[in-house]
Amino acid sequence: MYRLLKLGSRILLSNFKTLKEPYKLTFSVTDKCNSKCKICSIWKKKPVNELSYEEIKKIFGKINPSWVNITGGEPFLRNDLYEIAEIIQKRGVYLFNITTNGLLVDKTLDEIKKILNLNFPKVIVVVSLDGPKETHDEIRGMNGSWINSVNLFKQLKKLSKTRKNFQTYLGYTISKFNLHLIDKTLEDVKREVGVTMKDFHFNIFHTSSFYYNTHKQQILPEKDELLEDINYILKEKGSIGVLSLLERKYIKLIKEYLDTGKSPMKCKALVSSCFIASNGDVYPCITFNKKLGNIRESNYNLKKIWNSEISFSIRKMIEENRCDGCWTPCEAYQTILGNLM
Repeated sequence: MYRLLKLGSRILLSNFKTLKEPYKLTFSVTDKCNSKCKICSIWKKKPVNELSYEEIKKIFGKINPSWVNITGGEPFLRNDLYEIAEIIQKRGVYLFNITTNGLLVDKTLDEIKKILNLNFPKVIVVVSLDGPKETHDEIRGMNGSWINSVNLFKQLKKLSKTRKNFQTYLGYTISKFNLHLIDKTLEDVKREVGVTMKDFHFNIFHTSSFYYNTHKQQILPEKDELLEDINYILKEKGSIGVLSLLERKYIKLIKEYLDTGKSPMKCKALVSSCFIASNGDVYPCITFNKKLGNIRESNYNLKKIWNSEISFSIRKMIEENRCDGCWTPCEAYQTILGNLM
């Protein structure tokens, strides 16, 4: 309960001022990836000088986030992910969430079971699934990717019924490659495991020159075409529970984002959250290519970077809406929560 109250108080404060340290941290633990996605080119990058377990331990020894989002590459390619989660749990984190491409079914399932035994108050695992079987495999560049994702989700869904602190979802990124295929995707998954629209989390494709290693490719469909899928989601998806309400708000505001190319709300990057890349570079978020420093250069002290002059100047740019503009869930959820007042 204490961890939840602490998160709640930080969310409330983020409505009025910049926090002394980020309550949400998005952390890429590796650039290694075993997919070859059309909508992401991390797999083309050669991992360089990635943070070691001992270095990650130093980072979390000096910060106390309430929400940690682990990403990659494919996080489960690290052999010390459980040990990293153990470090994070000891820092009073309330929500630990992680996204996976689902290819390493057995290893991922075993690691999640171990992580759940750490007794985080809340653990969320999102398994990527971007369409029916052939479409997903084509987008991911890997035959068998779809069935692995579905099999992993099936096992995680079964596990979630025995652990009150654990939820799992299928993560669907809308792009020109899977337009108008949400209903078909749902039908196909239903043949393998009982699901509804509530089991899916939706987002739209984004570019990032430094993270996804992508640029302004024409991967998003035309606005009118995309809005057909957005309206379908809003019609079919419920809004019971805090997470569902957040996602529904996110989906609704996609329309405004498409009109302006900017965040439809006052962005909370560098107010309540930031991003650490696998090599220790620190950025305001996963899309704005403004490096704030490297965690090694600050003696693993994120607060030092967070409160630096360069962070102050970049924070001002974001406040004045002079950033690249995005509406990705990695940044949108804390932005929605930071605009409640």
